Amino acid sequence: MSRFEIRSRLTATPRRQIGLLTALAGAVLVAFFLAPNALARSSVNTANVGDTFRRGFVAYWGSGSEDFPTQLSTTVAFWFRFHLVKAGVSALLLAVAVVLGVVLSRHLRQSTGGRTSRFPLALYRALVGVLGLFALVALLANLQGAAAPFASLMPMLTSGGADGELTATLDQVQQQIAVYPEGRHSPALAVMISDFALYHAVLAAMAVIVALAMTGASVVCWRRLRTSSDTRSRRAMKFGGTGSAILAAVVLVIAYANTTTATHSPQALADFFAGGW
Repeated sequence: MSRFEIRSRLTATPRRQIGLLTALAGAVLVAFFLAPNALARSSVNTANVGDTFRRGFVAYWGSGSEDFPTQLSTTVAFWFRFHLVKAGVSALLLAVAVVLGVVLSRHLRQSTGGRTSRFPLALYRALVGVLGLFALVALLANLQGAAAPFASLMPMLTSGGADGELTATLDQVQQQIAVYPEGRHSPALAVMISDFALYHAVLAAMAVIVALAMTGASVVCWRRLRTSSDTRSRRAMKFGGTGSAILAAVVLVIAYANTTTATHSPQALADFFAGGW
């Protein structure tokens, strides 16, 4: 593509920009679901990761070591890459949604048509907001999974079929964690508790950052509301300020819940194996 063609695309009409960004958002959304499958180049892939993890965990628990055996190490490494790729694609999708939202807002402000011509654009902007929220949630979830892939895999221990060996292993986990830290326990249990705490601490930290960002956005909207005289702009600022404040409150609740779980990780892990995940 020539420099002139790139420049012409960047200076395209709003409708053309919206079309190009929509196509890009669609392509990135498809990549979100398909790209991680490109990691399935070894013995572990998205189809068998659960079975592989369960077998590896049984071997790990019985090894008497804090170090992962080869099979479990390979599974955890795959899961880390899986979430890392998804986090990268989620970040790109979020960026596209933000740019698309800016272009739509600019187009709505410049529009001089009637209500019937503005309504589809307003609906389209709402859909873009949903897409942005999806991308943000996916980004946080996958960053959390990449930061603590071992803990992220733990739900697979209690999902799917459990053979006699896995059932016996999980019984031992529950018995030992019920009296932790007193008494003898497998070195694997300490690693599990530590990674479980990290898993929730990472989400708590990211939730606080998002809550601060939402609070800042709410403040900006309400300040702009004071200086705006346009009815449409005032309505948008009210909606944005209220929505951002509500999201900030919800995310703070998530941050508090995960902070509590991280600081009481032995009990939280016990509750998880008792069916309280």
